Amino acid sequence: MCFRSKSASVSSRRRRQTALRRPPSRALAVLNLVCEAERQAHDFVQRMSSGSDASWQLLTLCRNESELLCVVRWLHPETDEKPFSLARVSLVERAVCWRYYASERIARAALNRCCKSKSPIPKAVLAEDSSRATR
Repeated sequence: MCFRSKSASVSSRRRRQTALRRPPSRALAVLNLVCEAERQAHDFVQRMSSGSDASWQLLTLCRNESELLCVVRWLHPETDEKPFSLARVSLVERAVCWRYYASERIARAALNRCCKSKSPIPKAVLAEDSSRATR
């Protein structure tokens, strides 16, 4: 769930009207939560990116055949030189790995290269803002 601060200068009625005019957000990736491994991957990404003990901020993601690819910003990086990563969360087993990047742009480029590979599963639209990635 996404929480936004309320503006003191805009009425709640106007906020509702503005929200209704927005196009519905598109899914970044589709998971089958009946499948245990995909449900575990979903829960893992949710746990890592929310709550008081979150490790990263999820910027965007897409799905390949057997993995969920996530561009993340570490909230407490080991070094300030490479605070971004492309995390690969397996959808067939309990496994995750990541590669560090110096900038979000480079991490997104790596994600784009991985998501453009041939796969029978359609690729999701990559989000340009982090607010849609966490919904």
